[in-house]
Amino acid sequence: MVDPGHGGDDGGAKGPRGLKEKAAALEIGQAVAAKLEAAGFEAVFTRDDDTFIPLWDRARAANAQGADLFISLHLNAARTRAARGSEVYFLSLGKGDDDEVVAAENAGAGTAPTSADSVVASILDDLAQKAFLQDSERLAVAIQGQLNRLAGIKERGVKQAPFIVLRGAAMPAVLVEVAFISNPKEEEKLKDAAFRAKVADAITRGVRRYFAQANGSVRRRTVAGPG
Repeated sequence: MVDPGHGGDDGGAKGPRGLKEKAAALEIGQAVAAKLEAAGFEAVFTRDDDTFIPLWDRARAANAQGADLFISLHLNAARTRAARGSEVYFLSLGKGDDDEVVAAENAGAGTAPTSADSVVASILDDLAQKAFLQDSERLAVAIQGQLNRLAGIKERGVKQAPFIVLRGAAMPAVLVEVAFISNPKEEEKLKDAAFRAKVADAITRGVRRYFAQANGSVRRRTVAGPG
């Protein structure tokens, strides 16, 4: 499941020259899906146009599709324009490594479910992803390792954070911050189809490496919901 971040009224971050995160994330997502398909995977989108999808619903869509992996694509932003590089996150059920990034990416969550059934479902969501934390970390490491090879992209490492979009995914799930849209040089790279193709290649190589290391042992587990 390829999840281009943001969409619709939720534009995400904006670059100094006007590039919107939601647009860049969708273009990267389309490139990633094409590379995954070429490598023999089936890629399904949470969104394939400029549509807002609540964060709470994205992992559930992946569950409904029976996806083996969930990859959420985003662009980072910082107050200083000098910040650069890529980083890959997997879920933290506690405090994360970067509160500023968490606040930015969780901003489009919408209203959290509050009904009794929804509260039970939310608890099951946490349990679902908890069962996959080690696999999610391995996937994050595999993808970050390939992104590190991109020329001009600084390594920022693998981190954990309580991203709402990763909760409830009954499969290994990661959030990729491809580059800093707030950095003018990286913003220009993000506008370049050739660079986006390199990013997509790196993510696809990371996915292939993950499955190769798992030696075919990775299987999506069924997590029963309420009722």
